[in-house]
Amino acid sequence: MHLSRNPAKFEIYSETRYSKVFVGTLTYNPETSIYTFTYDKRYLDLKTAIPIGPELPLRRRVHQSKKHEIFPSLLDRIPSRDNPAYEEYCRAQGVDPKENNPIILLTTIGKRGPSTFVFEAVYAENDIREAVVNFRKAEGLSVRELATAFDINYPTLNRLETGKSQDKATKRLLELYFIFPRAAIWVIRKNSRKLHHSVVERLLAYFEAKQNEEIEQPNL
Repeated sequence: MHLSRNPAKFEIYSETRYSKVFVGTLTYNPETSIYTFTYDKRYLDLKTAIPIGPELPLRRRVHQSKKHEIFPSLLDRIPSRDNPAYEEYCRAQGVDPKENNPIILLTTIGKRGPSTFVFEAVYAENDIREAVVNFRKAEGLSVRELATAFDINYPTLNRLETGKSQDKATKRLLELYFIFPRAAIWVIRKNSRKLHHSVVERLLAYFEAKQNEEIEQPNL
């Protein structure tokens, strides 16, 4: 499981020296090829609010682009491909220089500019419930063994697996372990005294292999 940017959505914030305020969200609809920018209501109520650009006035909350075209004020934040340093900018941000998705480019090489507006990536949600169930069954582990290994309440994990619970704290903890294998290895070793040695060996083998993959192929 990897942490991946949502290729069809990002958020804009206004960041000054002492504060960071949510401005709004840009989304792309692949079916209509239209970009939609929506200002946050609380931002519009601020006396200090300024528009993202001339084509995105504050008098309207929702703005839609022309088909296949992103708003010019946003597009201006992406460096020209003719710039000799373009490939260097991309590699510094872990982006393929051939990347064409403006949302990916805006949240990496175009993230910051001369204004206070900052473009922040939104990360795609992982189906952690399905991932955990598949992992547990593939490794031949019981719900109780996995709960013990990860320091998670057994009834909570059981309800999460069966879809009877959407406990956000537990889901985030599980995501942490599967995205960052080093964290999983630490907690498994900490709780190894409570588990059969064969269970510990299987768990450590899996997450150590994932950790080695992350070292060889880091995922941004």
